[in-house]
This record gives sequence, structure tokens and C-alpha cells, in this order.
Amino acid sequence: MWHRLSVLALCGMSALLADVCGSLPTGSPTDYNIWNRPPQNKPPLSYRLSVKDGGPEFRITVSVLPFPSEVHDVVHAGDIEVARCRDGKRQQSLSFMAWQTLNFRDTFQAVDINFDGYLDFSIVTDVAAGFQSRSYWVYDPGSGLFVQNELTRGLRELEVSNIDFDSKKHEVSTRGGVCAACGCPGMTPDQGGNVDRYRVENNRLILIHKQKGAQIASQEGVFQFCTVTVSDLVGGTMRVTSVRRFDINGQPLK
Repeated sequence: MWHRLSVLALCGMSALLADVCGSLPTGSPTDYNIWNRPPQNKPPLSYRLSVKDGGPEFRITVSVLPFPSEVHDVVHAGDIEVARCRDGKRQQSLSFMAWQTLNFRDTFQAVDINFDGYLDFSIVTDVAAGFQSRSYWVYDPGSGLFVQNELTRGLRELEVSNIDFDSKKHEVSTRGGVCAACGCPGMTPDQGGNVDRYRVENNRLILIHKQKGAQIASQEGVFQFCTVTVSDLVGGTMRVTSVRRFDINGQPLK
């Protein structure tokens, strides 16, 4: 009799501790529409995040708050609940701020931003012509919580069209856009795009390479040529290492 009760108790406990993440998605599709229908009409959306092979695993739920009719500054735009997959116990409630209504919940992405071997996550919280900005939370294995620090704040301030995390080089690279500065037809991103590369040290972004394009015109406003100025970190100081010139068709000039 007692053996049967023990078995039933164990079965009940197993049911209570069942994985609550199930077949939840692990991240947003690459073709999400940030300007989709008003986010306040959408229910919360959950994702499954395993910060490392073998766990721990979390259910990340993004909820969006109704926006006021007029927004003149950043407001509390929504909340992110972090719960354990194994039993559904809530670990954290993280708020995020924004100044415009966006499709926040569909922009969840998981990536190791500080190259410590643990996945972190972010959502888009700002968009304007030619760039987007994300709010990041980094996983702290010591506390088992997701936190924000100098690195996440630095990444939040990068207003770029594209950002890439290179786990092999431990570098973060950003791109402003194809010929964003020059506006020269036929120029490749390497010729005319604004490109920055950073090294991550002690939760800080250290700029190590910068490529900036500019359009040069005469006093009458007539196009003359484009320049691409390249700077690199040399001896602890950013120094110009090359300046290249291109014509309106993107052909190198001497």
C-alpha cells in the first residue's frame, strides 16, 4: 500500500515538474516585420532559451503594454518574464522602454554577446530610417539571472542597420548601410559603407577599426569624388591608416 502511494506521489511530483517550454520557438524569424499590426492587440509571445548545451533552459515571454496616445519621451513599453523550463517557476520580470509602438515581441533573438559561452538575448526597441537599436540582457552564470551592464548599454546605443557577433574573433562589427555616407551608385559596402569593429573587454566595447565614407563636392555643390577613411587602434589610440578615393561609379581614383 505504502509502495503504491509512493509511486503515485512520485508521478504527481513529476507532473508538477514537467517541462513547460515544450515546442516553443527558439527565436524570431529573420523576416519579422517590425511595423506589424499594433502590438497592444497581440498576446504575449514565449520562446525557449537554452543558455548552454545541457541547460539551464528558460521560457522567455515578451508582453507589450498599450502605448499612450501621445508619446514625447521613452515610456514603459512592456515586460519580459523569465521562467524555468523545468517547472515554470518565474525567475525574473524585466521591463523595457521605448518611445514608439513596434512589434517588440516578434524580434526576440538569442546570441552570445560577451563570448563567455552562454547565450544572451535581445529585442528591438528603437527603429528609424536606416537603423535599428536593440535592448540586450546578458546571462550571468553566477546568479543564474539575466542582467544589463556597461556592455549591454553600449550595444543599445549603437544605431546601425546591421550588427554581427564573431564568436571566433570575439569581435562585434556594425554596418551603417550600403553607401550610407557617400551615396555613390555602384559602390560596394566595403568601399562606401560605414563599418566599425569592436573588441569586448571587461564588459566594454573597445573600438579597434573604423571605416567611414564621405562625399566631396565643390563649392558649387558639384560632386567630385567619395572618400573612405580607415582608422585602426594602434598603440591604444585610433589612427588613420588609409584614405581611398572613388569616382561616382565606385572606381578607385589615384
